[in-house]
Amino acid sequence: MRPLRPALILLVASLATACNGGAPVTLTFAGLVGGQPAACGTTYSGVGSTATDLELEDFRLYVHDVRLVTESGEEVAVTLDDDDWQVDDIALLDFEDGTAGCESGNPGTNATVRGTVPDGSGPFVGVRFRLGVPFDRNHADASTAPAPLSFGSMFWSWNLGYKFLRVDARTTGLPEGWLLHLGSTGCEGDGRGNVSGCAADNIVDVELTGFDPASDTIAVDLADVLSGADLDVNAGGAPGCQSGVDDTDCGPVFDGLGLSFAGTPPSGPQRLFSIRAP
Repeated sequence: MRPLRPALILLVASLATACNGGAPVTLTFAGLVGGQPAACGTTYSGVGSTATDLELEDFRLYVHDVRLVTESGEEVAVTLDDDDWQVDDIALLDFEDGTAGCESGNPGTNATVRGTVPDGSGPFVGVRFRLGVPFDRNHADASTAPAPLSFGSMFWSWNLGYKFLRVDARTTGLPEGWLLHLGSTGCEGDGRGNVSGCAADNIVDVELTGFDPASDTIAVDLADVLSGADLDVNAGGAPGCQSGVDDTDCGPVFDGLGLSFAGTPPSGPQRLFSIRAP
């Protein structure tokens, strides 16, 4: 057998490095309602400003731009694995399984973000990420997009883009349905993906401190973000919050997400995500 030439040795070494991809890391999320595991068809009591009963019908969200934070404050980007739940730097978290009233969803679930970081870049003490889909991927055609951007039920239109967060439920006062669909609004485009910008991108920046990816879980608790919202009354338009600037039901919901609404800044940071230690 003839020895490899130097150029081939370099190529083989480069391919080996690319395949290794650094140190693997997994971020674990938990979909919750009032601290209880989120599940299709389950009824949760004491939700929202009226302490209503809520039954889940859908609970999915996109996150992107995931970064871990070191003790010195340095951000280390997580390079996501490519699979059915992740593409580029975007991941879909799916806490519904298509059963017990969640017919708008799909059978699979996903509660982790998987990827790699450079070897030796830890230890980590925090995490930062964004809830939503980045602008350059938000205004495409879902029918031809790769998974997990291919779910039509998570897409509005080329101009508006994706539903960053989709929560469908039934409550005591609105048994026909209460919806939270978060996405960009006021987008200018030709309806074929050529969007110049949006008046409100509604991307939620998340920063959590005291986080160890090896042991901690990121809680995604609907009761926390909806604590100030009346889920039993529809103030106008579609029931619940569809992100429109004239949808007054969105005010307290956006406040819980740490987003400005109709020119009013939020009272504090987002309340949807928090750290849950083992």
